[in-house]
Amino acid sequence: MPEAPLVSVIIPAFNAAGVITQSLASVRDQTFRDFEAIIVDDGSTDDTAALARRFCAADPRFCVLQQAHTGIPVARNAAIARARGAWIAFQDADDVWLPQKLERQVELSRADPRANLLFTNFYYWDGDRDLHANYLAGQPLPEGDAARELVSACVYGNLTVMLRRETFRRVGGFDPAFEFAQDWDLWLRIADQGLWARGTYESLARYRRWPGCQTNQKLAVAEWAVRVLEKNSRASQRPELRPLYQRSLTARRTRLEFVRARSLIGCRPEAVPAAIWRAWRLNPRRLKWLMWTGLVAWPNLLGGRATAGIVHRKILRKW
Repeated sequence: MPEAPLVSVIIPAFNAAGVITQSLASVRDQTFRDFEAIIVDDGSTDDTAALARRFCAADPRFCVLQQAHTGIPVARNAAIARARGAWIAFQDADDVWLPQKLERQVELSRADPRANLLFTNFYYWDGDRDLHANYLAGQPLPEGDAARELVSACVYGNLTVMLRRETFRRVGGFDPAFEFAQDWDLWLRIADQGLWARGTYESLARYRRWPGCQTNQKLAVAEWAVRVLEKNSRASQRPELRPLYQRSLTARRTRLEFVRARSLIGCRPEAVPAAIWRAWRLNPRRLKWLMWTGLVAWPNLLGGRATAGIVHRKILRKW
């Protein structure tokens, strides 16, 4: 058997025929060459598997696994079970890397042997142009023991992360129960057991933002974010993180109610006041939540339908 590569690149794909070639090419063209790329076709019904096999035929570093459609967490776990590299890098079939992405991260790992999670900055991207970077100039990078930052938000872009394989296996891999936010769940479990992160401000990947209405997906992401925090707040063995988890849960539950309110505006506007009222009860220090509740719940007293419409538009702009 050939010597194990330093890095194993994990690429789950489902019905990605329109974009996977660009993604795989960005992996193939890395200036750092000592890697294997494991593509998992997660039950695609288009040409995803055929396109992946072309890369495998042309480059022995690529291989493809096929399975019934079971979701991204299961696909990633299946690939990592086959991985041989000391480091695991994550890529999605619709995103791309810049050529020096792996090279820069290997340099980071050599500069700090304590690091078990490496990350880079990345661009939000519409498929044609870069929109903006994730970490802005002057913003502190979430390096070292970044547990406090992670309790508040998922501060690492999955497409940029390189993780020690032994760290991944120690925490048990991706949780198949999570349809969304499974990467945040994994980072939180690592943080609870011992995280030392190193990153760079250099944007070395492009995260694709798809056009169109994202209301339903935003609602799903908000719901799963609450579930991730609830799970990890119960499981955490670090007492100093418990009050942070409670504050973060309050903020996320509040946001969830507002995302629900936004989703109801077009189809059930009469249900919006109750959603805003629930948000205010979760976070009563935010008096504007109560103000918006009053404006929508009692329109006859405070301006009628016109006022309710203004408030609805404010919600749409905010969320």
